Amino acid sequence: MKRFIILIFSIPVMVAMFISCEDTTTNSISNIDKIIFPESNISYYRTIQPLFNIGCAIDGCHDVKTKAANLDLSDYLGLKQRFYDVVIVRDTSKSRLIWSIEGQFGSSPMPPQRSLTANQIRGFKKWIMEGATDTIR
Repeated sequence: MKRFIILIFSIPVMVAMFISCEDTTTNSISNIDKIIFPESNISYYRTIQPLFNIGCAIDGCHDVKTKAANLDLSDYLGLKQRFYDVVIVRDTSKSRLIWSIEGQFGSSPMPPQRSLTANQIRGFKKWIMEGATDTIR
């Protein structure tokens, strides 16, 4: 009987825990211009991936289906599959991701719809210099 009472009181607590859990690791901003990178401790999930979601991992570009240039930017795993071709950790001058963002070596700046802000470009460079990890922070 005692176990039954404990179980009855435990169920609402567990349900409340699951209901209150939400994924706060991503940014729900839908306008790319509103993504502002901090000065340091760049979080992949709070800044990089939301920007990819809006400007890069879209239908016909670097999404999981299209994979333009054989690059999927819909999640860190997709980037990681081509990581060493695209990102040279702690060396922005050799990272193709930066070349593409800045339109270096004759390429058009990415994303093609619009250029990233100076803050965003600096943020990508800082993320690479900090190790280009998939941390939440």
